[in-house]
Amino acid sequence: MFGLILALSLAGEWTLQGTDQYGEKISCKAFVPGDVHSALLAAGKMPDPYKGRNEVKTQWIGRKRWTFIRDFEVGAELLSKKIVKLRLTDCDTFADIFINDVRVGRTTNRFRRFDFDVKNVLKPGKNTIRGVFKSAELMADRLAEERGVAYPMANSPWAKNMASIRKPACHGGWDWGLAQMTTGFCGDVELIASDDPIVSYLYTDQKFNDDLSHCTLTVTAELSDGTRDQKKIEIDNPPLWWPNGYGERKFYEFEFHGIRKRIGLRKMEVLNEKTKSADGKDELSLVVRVNNRRVFCKGANWIPCDAFESRQTPEKYRNLLESAARANMNMIRLWGGGQYERDVFYDLCDELGIMIWHDMMCSCAVYPGDNRFLREIEQELAHQLRRLRDHASIALWCGDNECLGAIGWFPQTSAKADFYRQEWVKRSKRQEECVAKYDPTRIYWPSSPCCGPGDFGDGWKNDSKGDMHNWHVWGGNKPFADYYNYRPRFCSEFGYQSFPSLEIALTFASEKDVLARGPDFEWHQKGGDAANTRIRDTMRRYFAAPKDVPSELLLSQFQQGMGIRIAAEAWRAQRPRCMGVLFWQLDDNWPVSSWSSIEYGGKWKPLQYMAKRFFAPVAVVAHPDGKVRVLNDTKDDLSGDVVLEYWSYDGKILKTDRLPIVAKADAVTVAGKFKPMAKTFLVMNFKGYVNDWHFGAYKDQPLAKAKIVSKLDGNKLTISTDKPAFFVWANVTGVKGEFDDNAITLLPGRPRTLTFAGELDVRKLSVSDLSGLIAR
Repeated sequence: MFGLILALSLAGEWTLQGTDQYGEKISCKAFVPGDVHSALLAAGKMPDPYKGRNEVKTQWIGRKRWTFIRDFEVGAELLSKKIVKLRLTDCDTFADIFINDVRVGRTTNRFRRFDFDVKNVLKPGKNTIRGVFKSAELMADRLAEERGVAYPMANSPWAKNMASIRKPACHGGWDWGLAQMTTGFCGDVELIASDDPIVSYLYTDQKFNDDLSHCTLTVTAELSDGTRDQKKIEIDNPPLWWPNGYGERKFYEFEFHGIRKRIGLRKMEVLNEKTKSADGKDELSLVVRVNNRRVFCKGANWIPCDAFESRQTPEKYRNLLESAARANMNMIRLWGGGQYERDVFYDLCDELGIMIWHDMMCSCAVYPGDNRFLREIEQELAHQLRRLRDHASIALWCGDNECLGAIGWFPQTSAKADFYRQEWVKRSKRQEECVAKYDPTRIYWPSSPCCGPGDFGDGWKNDSKGDMHNWHVWGGNKPFADYYNYRPRFCSEFGYQSFPSLEIALTFASEKDVLARGPDFEWHQKGGDAANTRIRDTMRRYFAAPKDVPSELLLSQFQQGMGIRIAAEAWRAQRPRCMGVLFWQLDDNWPVSSWSSIEYGGKWKPLQYMAKRFFAPVAVVAHPDGKVRVLNDTKDDLSGDVVLEYWSYDGKILKTDRLPIVAKADAVTVAGKFKPMAKTFLVMNFKGYVNDWHFGAYKDQPLAKAKIVSKLDGNKLTISTDKPAFFVWANVTGVKGEFDDNAITLLPGRPRTLTFAGELDVRKLSVSDLSGLIAR
């Protein structure tokens, strides 16, 4: 029998103390959970780094020592318990913790959970807790100097030694994010007291019979005294959890040691099946199978949803993840340069059926392989794997993002590639051992991209094994048609940038600066001058010149969506060879030019609307090989006609073909061929799913100036046109919410009604299309 556990949360108002860049003392209100930057900004002690070029003016904060302090009351009942622990979660990063001026512990790793015995230092009534946080940037420099060996990281402009410490790498900046070396009690701070051993971790193991009609659930409680307690639950006809688009999410509830838990029951496997290519070469698949059904993984990559910890709110998580689910995504790749996320992230993924490709927190760097560093890795994984393993949504554990390839990025590491490869192997082996020990229910995938366990091949160029990162189009400034040259087994990263919308740009720069493409606007492009040049060069390939800067901003977003659509449709059409398409990236952590499909603040870009269509369970697509294919991710065969209409750009249907088809379940079926016709475009329709295909770049077509008529009725917008209109965009300024469809092709005689999730105000509504953006 286990007794009552008392918990005393120390969340709430604290005081932050420190000095500014001039040595003047600072004392201001702070909140826990929270961070130094949020407190200083609220107190007016720093400029807003999200605006203009203020990022530069805030770098001193990450190089200072900061103290969080507060008083709290302790009652007799809590003090009477035999065990009293202070528990810290997401404490970032190097902190000495004092209670009543007695140091009770020290933290060294943002990703670990720390429990400190504090019974002997507490007293009845008023107590004082103080956390003294050293500069993580300076600690990283010190640790790097002590090692005496270079461990470089890409994308970190100021904090050069981020690979030496265990902290979100993107805090040092990235090619989409600002550098803000936040620190503080970013997670829970609480006292836990009991007369009996405390449950440290509670997790389960699920075993199904072949037809899934029975599940044996083994529940394990790990206790603070090092013992374990187990029980088995036999479940007939278990309620099954399915990914988004593949079935319902049902959950099973149980109680053990006074802890009530709700989990999804499912059989999830990651298959790496050896195959042979047509010319006899060895290949390796990467397939997720859930409840005995192969799932085509569709989704995007996830970065921390805000650069400030205090702004990573449950509402923001829900908005982003519900947006992913509404866009027919069933997988998110949690990228390794961020953080092990808050509980709300995983709970929402379970609820919404969004599977997680889960990187461990190493990215774009060469990391140490010494025992000190590996002990930190092991201790963080001992916590995180046991903490998270019961989430039905987590599909696999991946060792890092691009770290194997990073060995060749830097002169000092490429010159000693064998040494650094061994450093990588030591870390990867330790991570693999941790997965085997703390979550043997899942596969360990060594890196992303990776040709497979034990294979050190080039996952950027090799599309025949494992997962691929395809940056050839963006990085090589190649046409979007280059995507057709690749046949990945699973593409876990590819992307294309756009500028922010005018509405978002005006949150960080003046109108004058935006229209002049001035220094404040340009600062919010972390890919450098080459990135903006690349966007504009590509625009010249496909479109006539935009008439002004606002048109250029919007046109860049249409272009981004067009490029990702081409890749996604091409690779979905390669099923079963390709079984996953995850674009880079879903979200932004501040307002910026980037690869995201959802702008900072939650507004959908055109790409997000297009993703809803190109990730639809049933889709019809054309291909340069002249064939039309139906993509069917449902469990049923679908019979019907694929209707092909050849339209002139002035709005006439020149020809109609019907292609009878039985679209096989969980498969791609060729419906037939189309015939290219000059100065026309193709409209395809299968069972209400409509898509179009153009026989050349938009700039080379005789686009007519469309007259679009809009009619608003409550939250419903009906639009019609006299001429074919492309990338028709209904925009609502300053209002949260999105339409059920947008960035569409609108045809004469076929009005569309778009429904807005929110209140529509005609004064804030505008409707545009491609023909209105280009210079004439």
